[in-house]
This record gives sequence, C-alpha cells and structure tokens, in this order.
Amino acid sequence: MTNQTISKAFNILFTHPIWRIEIDAENRLIAVETRNPADTLPYFNVITFEGNYILQDFKAISKEWVLAGIQSQKLILKKISSNSPIDAGIQVIDCYQPQQQETWFNYLFLEMTSGGLLLRPKMVEQGMQFFLNLKTMSIENKKEDSLKPFDGQIVYPVIYNGQIPEFLTDFVINNEIWISALDDYFIWAFYEKNNDNHYQIRIVRSTKDRLMESIVAIAHLPLKFFNIYFLVHKQIFLLTDNKREFVSYLV
Repeated sequence: MTNQTISKAFNILFTHPIWRIEIDAENRLIAVETRNPADTLPYFNVITFEGNYILQDFKAISKEWVLAGIQSQKLILKKISSNSPIDAGIQVIDCYQPQQQETWFNYLFLEMTSGGLLLRPKMVEQGMQFFLNLKTMSIENKKEDSLKPFDGQIVYPVIYNGQIPEFLTDFVINNEIWISALDDYFIWAFYEKNNDNHYQIRIVRSTKDRLMESIVAIAHLPLKFFNIYFLVHKQIFLLTDNKREFVSYLV
C-alpha cells in the first residue's frame, strides 16, 4: 500500500474567466483559454502540473481564435467563423518560445492525432485530408488509417451505484458519489451542502474497506458543476465558482 496522501499541487487564479482547458500529459502541461468579459478577446495560458506558468495571458490575434489542444509542447489554436469556413485557420505556437509560431489560413482543423493534427483544405467539403507533423511543422500526405488518436490521458470519474461503504456513512452526501480507481486504492468525490445552502466538494481516499484520508477540496459553491473533477495520472483538477480559479490535488 502506498503511503501517499492527498496534498494540494497548486491553486491558480487567472486574470479572466476560464473557457477551455486542454492537457498535454506527456509533457505535463496544461493549456487554458480565458476570455475577457468586456470584449470576449481570448487569452491563452500554459502552466505545468506543478502550477508554474510557462505562458501567461498570451493575447489572440482576434476573438475568433480558440484553443484546440496542446501537444509536443506546442499550443494549438483554431480559427472559427459562424458564417463560413473561408476565415478558418490553424495556428501553432511554441509554449516556451511563443515568438516561434506558424499560421495556416488554408486549412481547417479536424482533430488531434498522435504527433500532429488532421487537416483539410478549407475549400474542400470532404476527403483530401492532410497531416500536420508537429515535430517538423510540415504538412504531409499521410494515410488516415496510419494515424493514431491523440491520448490526452484525461480520466473522468464514474458515478458509484453500489452499496455505500461503511466508512462513508458518517458524511452528509448530497446526491451522487463519484469514484476513481488508482492502483490499490480508490478516490471518492461528492458534494456536501452547508447550512448556508452552499456546496463543498469532499475528496476521500480509501482502500476497499477502510478510509485513509478525507479533505474538503473546494468550498462555498453556490451551484454544482456538471463534471466534479477530471484526473490525469494521480492528479485531480477542479474549478471553483468564480470561473477563474483552477485547483489541483495529488491523490
């Protein structure tokens, strides 16, 4: 049995509300798109799994650029248009040297693949797909069946439908319980409601039949979230109610 306990990895308050989060688990990097409510202009941030900034408030060219992913230590943006794909484009930015960036206005972003991106010429409705190699930064004519899907290694907990273990019966659990299995132990998560009608998220670490540790990860939430947390390896990531704060725990 491991002796690891639940401990906070980081707590970051971004300048603007969070819109999107993408993970590069291989390089332990997190990309966060935020938007200024005043003009909806996007800003891009890259932090490590330890909570250190690599890129902070990197301003987009225009509000049509959104976060598509992060891979190979590169930030991947795509341009969207509500009217037509004519204005679509892809921008790849080196996370550590953001002045090193390339933009393609002639292609549509289709999806992330292992080692690169699947693209399509913007004037072609279907077929004719190309591969953008993120190491060489070159567009290749690669067969689709040879491409491997990108694995962000993000795991979402599942709702527990079994009998509640004895070690959880002393907690005042509000509705669902989520569970994740890690090695030889389990991570449980659930909401508790306070006397002031606010919620808090409790994280519990246990063996199959014994509670090991319990903490309140997030407190004073006026509403519940759709996803209580996501997990990468043995690290949990959560948002708070102000939409600007990002919190992580090692479990």
